[in-house]
Amino acid sequence: MERKAQIVSGYEVMVIPGLFQTEAYTRALYESRVPAYTEEEIERHVQGRLERHGVLTRNPPPRLSFLIEEAALEREFGGPQVLRDQLEYLLDLMGKLNHLTVQVMPTKRHTHAGLQGPMQLMSTEEGRNLVFVESQAGSTLISKPEQVNGLFDLFGMLRAQALTPWESAELIERKAGQL
Repeated sequence: MERKAQIVSGYEVMVIPGLFQTEAYTRALYESRVPAYTEEEIERHVQGRLERHGVLTRNPPPRLSFLIEEAALEREFGGPQVLRDQLEYLLDLMGKLNHLTVQVMPTKRHTHAGLQGPMQLMSTEEGRNLVFVESQAGSTLISKPEQVNGLFDLFGMLRAQALTPWESAELIERKAGQL
């Protein structure tokens, strides 16, 4: 669905969103999974995640808007250098892609609209809105308009509560510099 969506938005609490993950970060993420994946499973997941990067450069590009919890910018999957490279890659994308907006939800915001967990929102060419939610128990695609509309509204509140894109870039750059 990501490949066809006109708009892709998301809120991530634990990790850098998959669309923006470097190969090393993705590999470290899957290698740290409990219970452990086999080498073949890790490779399949890494390649699948990297194939998703085509969404970033397709023509016409989708509008991308992502919110990331500050804690995800500090989780050192694969060690400090892997995280530093990941943060620098994210900053590079933010500077290059004018159809991408990234905002950070600071840890100091103890109460905000995203406390129920991560989600990914998509709008199709046909004007259909969908929400994809992942959890430990599995994944759910939400398509009922009354539920989807509420989650789109919630995402709007999250954007208003997060740092601006410029403040977010400064914070990401500071965190990369500390590694």
